[in-house]
Order: sequence, then C-alpha cells, then structure tokens
Amino acid sequence: MYPDDLLYDIALSKIFRYRVNIPVSIIDNLGSAKALFEMNREMLGEIFNPGQVCIDEILNHKNLEEASAEIEWCREKGIRIHHRDDEDFPPKLRNCPDAPVVFFSFGNCSLNTEKIVSVVGTRLASSYGENSCRKIIGELSQSGLKPVIASGLAFGIDITAHLAALDSGLDTIAVLANPLDRIYPVSHTSHARRIVKQGALITEFARGSESFKINFVQRNRLIAGIASATIVVESRARGGALITAELAHSYSREVFAVPGRISDLRSEGCNNLVAKNIATIYTSVDELLASLGWDREKPAGETDERKLFYEGDPDKEKILVALRLNPELNIDELHGITGQKIHELTARLLELEIEGYLCSLPGNRYSVV
Repeated sequence: MYPDDLLYDIALSKIFRYRVNIPVSIIDNLGSAKALFEMNREMLGEIFNPGQVCIDEILNHKNLEEASAEIEWCREKGIRIHHRDDEDFPPKLRNCPDAPVVFFSFGNCSLNTEKIVSVVGTRLASSYGENSCRKIIGELSQSGLKPVIASGLAFGIDITAHLAALDSGLDTIAVLANPLDRIYPVSHTSHARRIVKQGALITEFARGSESFKINFVQRNRLIAGIASATIVVESRARGGALITAELAHSYSREVFAVPGRISDLRSEGCNNLVAKNIATIYTSVDELLASLGWDREKPAGETDERKLFYEGDPDKEKILVALRLNPELNIDELHGITGQKIHELTARLLELEIEGYLCSLPGNRYSVV
C-alpha cells in the first residue's frame, strides 16, 4: 500500500521538477505536500511570489490527475514507487540535501543496501578506459562482497560498467534521465531488459516528462547519491562524469579517478579530479575497499602473504599501478603511460621482477604476479 500523501508528493515533484530542493523544504515546513495543495491563492502568495507560475499549477488539479494516473500505471506494470519515508528508500540517497521526494524503479534488485558503487565516464571511451572499467568491476566481483554497480546506461563507460557487472554476476542499477516507458539510447533497450532481470532501472521522471539536457545533469545526483563511492574511469575536461564526481564529493562520499597519460584528452578530467583533491587516484580494488571500510571476503585458506603496494620507489609504484589496470603491457605502452625513460624503465622492470612483483612475458610484455 502506498501512503496517502503519495499522490500529492508526485504532483509536487512534477511542478518543481528542476528545483529539486523545494519539494523537500515544503514538506519539512508544512508537514506534507497535501497541505500545500489545500491552500488558496492568497495563502500561496505568502509562500511564493504572487505572479509565479507554480501557484496556478498548484491550484490546477491537472497535476494531481496525472499523479493519480501514474500511480495506477505503476501498479499495473509492477513498477515500485519509492517514497522518502519508506523503509527501503536507499539510505545514502535519503541523506542527500537534494534527494527526490519520490522516484520509480523496475527490476529485481534491492536498493536498500550499503554496498553500491557508481562507475561513470566518457561516452567516447578508449580501449584503455573500457579495459580498466571491466578490470575494476571484475575485481569487485572477485572480492566476494557482491556490491551493486550503478551507472547511467549511456554509451561508453556507462554501458561497459553495466555489462561488466552483469557478466560478473553482480546486480546493476541504471539511472535514467527519462521515464521508464522510454529507454535512451534506444539501442540499449536490450541491455535494459537484462538489467531488469539482474538489477533495476530507476528514475525520478514520471511519464510525460519532456527530455531536456538538464535531465542528464539532474539524474547524475542520483548516481552519486545512491552510492558509497563513485569511480570515474575516463573523462574529458568537461562532462557529466565530472558533475557526478563533484556531486559525490559534496555528499562526502568517496571519489576515485583512474589516472591516464597527461597527453590523453580522455583522461584529462580524471587527472584534474586528482589534482584538485576531489578524487583519490584509483590503484586497486583493495585500496577502494579499505577506504570504504569493507572487508574482503576471503576463500578458506587464503592469506595475505604479499603486500599489495610497493613501499619504495614511487616510479616503481607507477609501473605497478599501470599493470594492475591492464592485464598485460609491453615496454612501449608502459613508457607511454608512466612517462619514464626507456633505460630507466627497463632497469625498474628488472628490479620488480627480481623482487617478485611482476613477471616478463613473450613479446617484451609484462604482467603483475
């Protein structure tokens, strides 16, 4: 059963769709959204400027009628409406100052879990970015903690993250910038069907909501707010992934960025996040879990015989970071990523091999042990 005030909450959210702080403020000050809709024009004029359009929208019953139709449609389709007073409203999201009053979900994934990690990045991902994304999520799966992976269903890093989660046996949440009756991009409809079976689609946009660019900016706060940590895998100097990272930072969540070459435009955003102390440089899944206070579930008999980080020459650590993010690299690729001179790089590779941190492979390639 839905609470009696749900009808008014949905209508209120529709009216103030792009002024997300107002619905929460109204409910906190008046006690309910219903109290606002019971006011006359004179009373509303004491809260808002008399000429504001929202007064007419509140007095017009059209929004309430549309909210009623939305509730009925959700019942028919098996779509859940999450109200911020519900016990299963995502706890992390509830604590955000600009959290939605209501949002919708469709799927088989519980959203009331602490272990959610958002993975975002550029739509124009490189092979380095896609491989890093798959590696990170694969290692999260191997941790045994079964975290839920959240992203935005967009091209590039987003869809790579969703598919990597599905293939690794992890639930995944796709946060939409449109209603549940429209999937964007349309070419990801088949992926959305998979996600519904092994995760969930969520959105705060009711049917009939128009598609504007601002929708994508607005949905980014849900991607950031629902998770304990956000990882930016690859991003240009400007983009939605950076907005998500900055929002997560403002919510006091952990933010990580996968580093890249300073000459690579697709890594410029990630490098800037680290430089501005908004994000921590991503080195390994163990560092991520340690930052979150999540203990890895170890198989019986597994011990920590080796240290995960090289505690010595920082140039050697750069080599190991690059190799942890890539299954194999040759010396030229390592030179490009680390910026180290070939003769110095060769010497450090030999030392790391002798020390047991990496192994050499045919074709002058290297891999961590």
